[in-house]
Parts: sequence; C-alpha cells; structure tokens
Amino acid sequence: MKNKPDTLAKLRRHALQLGFLTQVLILTACGGGGSSDSPAPDPAPPPVLPVPPLSAECQPGSVARLAQEAAPLAGRNTEIALLACSGKELKALSWRQTGGAPLNLLSARSQAITLDPLLGQAYRFDLSYQDGQGSSFVQSVLVEAKAAQADDAAALRGEPSVLAGGKTSVRVTSAKLGEADWALATVQWRQLDGPTVYLGETNGQRVVFTAPQTTIDATLRLQADITLASGAKLSGQFNLLVQAPPPNAPADLLFSANDPASRVYPYLAQGPYASALDECVYNPRLTSSNLCTLGKLPLLGQATAGQVPTIEQVMQRVLVSNDWMGEVFERFLREEDKFGDYRRMLASVTAIVIGGRVRPAFYWNATGAIYLDASNLWLTPEQRDTVSESPDPRSNNGALLGFASPWRYVKDNQHAYNSLAREPRLSRPLSEVDYALGSLLYHELTHAADFMPPRTHATLPTDKRVYQAGPARGLSQSLYEQYPFFSRELQSLAKVLSFGAAPTPQQIAYTPSDIVYFFSADRVNDDYAYSVPDGQSFSREDAAMLVEETMMQLRYGVLRDYAVTNKLVEGALSADLIITWGQRGRIGEAAIKPRAKLVLAEALPWVDTALVDTLAPPLMLRAGQSWGANLDQAALAAGKLRPLSAQQRLNEREQTTRELRSR
Repeated sequence: MKNKPDTLAKLRRHALQLGFLTQVLILTACGGGGSSDSPAPDPAPPPVLPVPPLSAECQPGSVARLAQEAAPLAGRNTEIALLACSGKELKALSWRQTGGAPLNLLSARSQAITLDPLLGQAYRFDLSYQDGQGSSFVQSVLVEAKAAQADDAAALRGEPSVLAGGKTSVRVTSAKLGEADWALATVQWRQLDGPTVYLGETNGQRVVFTAPQTTIDATLRLQADITLASGAKLSGQFNLLVQAPPPNAPADLLFSANDPASRVYPYLAQGPYASALDECVYNPRLTSSNLCTLGKLPLLGQATAGQVPTIEQVMQRVLVSNDWMGEVFERFLREEDKFGDYRRMLASVTAIVIGGRVRPAFYWNATGAIYLDASNLWLTPEQRDTVSESPDPRSNNGALLGFASPWRYVKDNQHAYNSLAREPRLSRPLSEVDYALGSLLYHELTHAADFMPPRTHATLPTDKRVYQAGPARGLSQSLYEQYPFFSRELQSLAKVLSFGAAPTPQQIAYTPSDIVYFFSADRVNDDYAYSVPDGQSFSREDAAMLVEETMMQLRYGVLRDYAVTNKLVEGALSADLIITWGQRGRIGEAAIKPRAKLVLAEALPWVDTALVDTLAPPLMLRAGQSWGANLDQAALAAGKLRPLSAQQRLNEREQTTRELRSR
C-alpha cells in the first residue's frame, strides 16, 4: 500500500519553531574519493596534545574514554567505541589501521567501528580526534582475539553508533545457517546493559528500535539467542554506541531530540566546502537563527557559474554517514549518468546528504540540500549492514482505508530492478542501483529546481538564505494555475496517506471503485500528486511525479505501473492484490502530456519538451487479474497467465517497503 507524503509532520512543527510561514520554509520528503578542480591547500596538521591513555572510565584531563571488549572471540563481531566524557564534544574522528591483516572499516570516521578479528592477528589503529575547541589528539588502540570463535557463536550486524533518539536496527546472521534453517529457528533478543530501550518485536532475525535518550555517550549491549530445529543453540552480542546530543545545544533545534539529525560528515574532509557542509546542512545545532546564507554555502550552480558541474565539484558537496556511500555515489555519477541529467539537476542544491538513517528521502529549502536514503546505494552485504532497517514513519498511514494503490517500474514485462534477500549475504552490481536511485534523484531534484530553477542561479543574492532567495513563483505553482488537478476527494485522502490524519467514516467506506472514479478521469499520474500540506494551496509532489515518470521512460525505456486494488491486509503479498483499474505508462495520457512539458521546461531546460510527444500511450492493466499476473503483459495478451518466479515474488514482497522509502 502506498503511503507517500509531500512533507513530514515535522514540517509544520519546524515552521512554527522557526517562525516562518509553511509556504516559505518547506521540507519536501519523498519518498573519500575524488578531488576538486582547484583544491584548497592542505592545512598544517594541528598539534597532537599529550593526554591520559584512553581507558574504560573518564580520567582527569580526558575528553574521551574507550569502550572495548576485553576478550573478543576470533571470527565474531566486536565493537570499539570512543565515548565523549560528560560535557565534552568529539569531532574529526579517524581510525587508521597500522597493524594486522587489512580491514575494510566501513565506519572509519565515526566514533565506533565493528570488526571480525582473526585468531593470531593483532590489529592496531591510530585513533585521531578533536575536542569541541579544536584541540587534536591521537591514541593507539589494540584489538587482539585470544580465543577461537565458539561453535555456538552467531554474528550481529548493524551500524555501531547512533545519535540518541535515532531509529536503528541490528540483525543476527550466521554463515552456518541457510534460509530453511532460519525458517524453523526461534530467536529471542534481550538487552544486557546500557540505558533502557524498547526493542519492539524481539522474536525475529532483527530488532528495529529508537535509540534511548541520554545526556552522556553510553553503550547499549544486546544479545540474540537462536534455537535451531535440532535443539542446537547459537548466540551473539552487539555493543551499540548511543551518542548524546551536543552539550549546551540550543532549544529551538531544527532537528529535535525526537527527530534528530543523522551522524554525517563531509566525504572530502579537505574539500573547499567541508567546513560549511559541517555547519550548514545536517548539524544537530542548526536553528532558525543560524541557517547559512548562499554566500557561505552557495548552490552548486552558483559555484559553477552556470556550467554543468563536474563530478569532482559534485563530490565536494557530499556528506555521508559512511565512506562507502560517497564511493558508490561517485561511481554512479561516473558510470551511470550517461545523459548528464543528475549533474545538471544537482546544480540546484547546496549539498547531497547520504545516510543510513535518512528515511524518507527529502529536499529541504531551509538548507537547500537533498537527503538520500543509502538503502538505494549499497552493493555489498557489509555495506547493507550499515543501513538501518527502520520503516518509513508513514508506514501505517491509511491502515483503515479499504483500498491500495500499488506501483512499480517495469522493463520488458519484468521488474525494472530486483530485490535481494538478506540470506544468503550476496552482493549486487552497480547496474542494479540505476533505476531505484535514478527515479529518486529525478524526483527529489525536481523539488530543488522548483525552489531554485536553473534560470535563477546566476542572479541569486549571496546575503540571503535558500528559502529567502528563490523566485516568488516556482514551477509547482505555475502547474497548479495552468493545469490544476480536480479531485478534492483524493486531496482530502492525501491528508490521511501523506500526513497521518485520521480518516473520516466516509473515507473508510470508500471502495476501490470509488477511488477509480475519483482518479482515472483526472490528469495526475499518481495519487501522491494530491499531497498538499496544511497552509498551502498547491502540491509540489505533482510536478515531481510528472518529471520522475517522464524521465524514466525517456532515458531508460522504463515504464511505471499504477493501479487501484483491494486493501492489502497484514501478512498478504502485493502480488496477490486484485486490480480494479490500472495503467502501465499513465504519463503518456494526452491530458497529462502538457503538464509534463510545463515542468520539464523549467526543471530540465536542456531536455527537448517535444520528446514528451514520443511517450508510449498507456496500456490498460487487466481488471480482475492479480497485480502479479499483470506484470507480464505479453503473456496476458497471448491468453496466458504466467506465475511469478521466486525472485519476482521476492520483488513484490519488498515492494511495499521500497515504495515508502523512495518518496
């Protein structure tokens, strides 16, 4: 079921906190490598100050302490964390390995790392960090497994650090167990130590939870106990660092304790905008009064003076929660941005944030940045481990409604991209990232162009903040004025699906046929287009959906299915939903094409709008057949009903999660 908002509930809260009108400051939620063209010279290294040795307790004169397992077992995960002492702040962390077999530290610039030590190996690290005043420190850290892994040991995987109040997850796995073993096993999670946390469902392979609030850095120790069908037992532990909010933080934070910023850092630590990125984009100290001006952090298009940004210039604006996210994003731009659309559209942003806990993805004109969910980028199971499995906060919106509106991208009568099961732990090629990440970028960057269209970049005032500097009328308002949509019923339903409003008895009583009546004669391509926040008169998701579907078909030949079906009940699979009405490639409707042309001309002026006339006419999906059966339209046309393969059913099983994350 699709529950996709235009903005999050926190938009209204933030707008009130900031004293801005919601029409002015809008968060639109949707679903180390490289070098600069003119690199800044490396600054002289700061002095290394003598400090007491790192220990398990804060010592006089210390700014930090080390949390480390005393006797880690070889081959089993162990976590090491640097905790700030009370009232202290840590930054510019780096774990540099100086001894032992080479390790791939996915979190080498965070306060905590996780590794699987081998027996007989002594792993040494130089841990460097700064305190809140910029004083620098370096300490040596040793990790040595002195005992072999026990036969009953399992591995626990997850991001080893989280900000207090952040949503995270931990998963248990074992190379000894296959999918059939897990299906018959029982799992029980428990907390062994640390600030009390509610773990939610504790009898599955993962726990998904919100990190507890804490005023000082703390470690939270979890254990998973597995009982196999044979009676054999396995267990594993995970030590999660819960980072306290920064000391003396202001009261009117943009990213509050209940919705904190994710831990991120500039991908290029010595890039020309590193300091501004740190301060202006996802800083947990951001308030209404310290938002940055375009003079401090200009749009990418301002810095390139209207030229197409180079990949190097783009990467100067990237913040990540783990280095691999920047590495994959750079590869994507180099190998998959064959038309240059993404680099051109990125000219309308100040920064690109890629995080393991950014869900849903969004653009925000308070900072001028886009915030992307790293679940769209991972290539290896180890990278995937660092991405939270926490659901989109809109997941249960509309649970009382009596219909569903599934969607998917298809190519050659197949899913355009596949999902991978968690077991076995497999990698995927970069090509599997193309369509999911591409559609997300087209969508979010249309929001950026809505507020900061390319035609304005050369004349933007540098003394203004992003939300103050854009034109009075953007492409969404022009779309609304020239080609408005009509269904007030669906706009009202969007308050439920997008913003979590309680449905009325009349809305609960709507049947799929009612929704078809409201939608099919209108001129939007997805019901997400009806999302209009309180205090606004027009939708911004309408334009973003038009660009997303148009460009996916024009650039990749990928078509979008959209349907209205019966309600998706808990435990059911979207493949088994029965279609009341649906289309493949609705963007090709004659009444929708002029709308697509209008937004393309503004958001992507380098694209010939005449190409919209080449879009394929929509294909009606077969009413009365299942959503799964409608995947292969060629088979249906030949009078055959082709059952879904195991992979296709997995794709459908993941579809609900994917569609929530991708808006």
